[in-house]
Amino acid sequence: MKPTRLFDLSERLPAISAAGILMSVLLLPAVIILLGPVGCSQETEKLGFSKPTPATPEELLAELKDHQQRIDQATDAVLKRINEFNASRKPGERTIQFGEIFSQDFTDAQRDILNQMITQEKDVSYKSLLEKIVTDRDTIQNLQERVMHLEQSLPDKFVVAKKGDKQHDLAMNYLINEAQVEPAKAKELLAQADQTDELVPGNKVWFAYDSKQDAFRTYVTRGEANQTPLAVRRALQRKIISERDEARTERDSAQSERDTARAEVSQLQQVKAGLESDIAALQQNKTALEASVARLSGDLSFRQNSLFYHAANVHDLRQQGVLTSVLKLVQDVKPVNFDTALDLRENTTITLDPQSFGLERIGRVRVLPSIFQEGRDFRVEMSEGTGVARVTILDPELFKGKEVLLAVGG
Repeated sequence: MKPTRLFDLSERLPAISAAGILMSVLLLPAVIILLGPVGCSQETEKLGFSKPTPATPEELLAELKDHQQRIDQATDAVLKRINEFNASRKPGERTIQFGEIFSQDFTDAQRDILNQMITQEKDVSYKSLLEKIVTDRDTIQNLQERVMHLEQSLPDKFVVAKKGDKQHDLAMNYLINEAQVEPAKAKELLAQADQTDELVPGNKVWFAYDSKQDAFRTYVTRGEANQTPLAVRRALQRKIISERDEARTERDSAQSERDTARAEVSQLQQVKAGLESDIAALQQNKTALEASVARLSGDLSFRQNSLFYHAANVHDLRQQGVLTSVLKLVQDVKPVNFDTALDLRENTTITLDPQSFGLERIGRVRVLPSIFQEGRDFRVEMSEGTGVARVTILDPELFKGKEVLLAVGG
């Protein structure tokens, strides 16, 4: 079997890092606002600039560095002041949290995060917050690079939908221009594929055509858009249902409450059944995709780390036209199937039994193509007693993913 490409589906990035960056950005200006007039003691200078703007970059930089140090000192003073106050409180009396200072600037969630950082004795200085911003940004960048790498390794192709795009048109373009399918055949394949008209700009529309199996599939994922086609479709369904309900209400306003209640219950049951059906289908698709990813991942790892070979009698290879009759060089490998694999992570030796090749004993084994050198890349050993030959791979990295022909002679 030929090595195949890994199909991996990983499109969603964790939101924790992005939230961390946003929170750090929000905390930084808030700390600046807090530390305007606060000082370590009565002798602490105010944090504003009282002198004229320096005339040289060196003077300005020195002033700003000193100013930043005084802001950090003022931060420490605020924390110390709060701790001293809280320590003086009796059990049951109200204490003060650092985040309460930002009651009008922060949301409850932002204040909770800030208080948590203080409780855990985290550093809230300029340097610490900027380091957190850089760390979280690098984390997101690494995740985005990983997603890009995984998408590039997928066997399926995709395009990013633009405003006005239709899945049918994008799929037809893929089949005709990339898969080289005749227009009539492309229409036939599309007639068998599920499609949606509710594309949102930024959705990723995927395609895969297997010419051997004559199978085509296309599907849509959220991509860079805020909604999936399924969400858009459901929103349209809800809108249609809402408009239908309003029309019913106007038409049936004279009917009794009992009839109206029965109609609403019936409607909700239909919607519930439809939603349950959609959920079941999505769960089945998810399970199938996860199983496919796991299987193909293991298969790819095996193929990338294995040597694929075909061993045969030299006489048989000449009869098949694989080797030339004079120099015994490789002439045509079309009749050969490299269907035997050696996983080089587990074993580096191929044992050849003479009876398998119609011989009493094996006198020589050639490894082809001849770019592989005996003694450097591999070693061949013959057993005088049993006639068995062993080919030992000396450089496994050189043979990983390769196909070789073993010509066995007496």
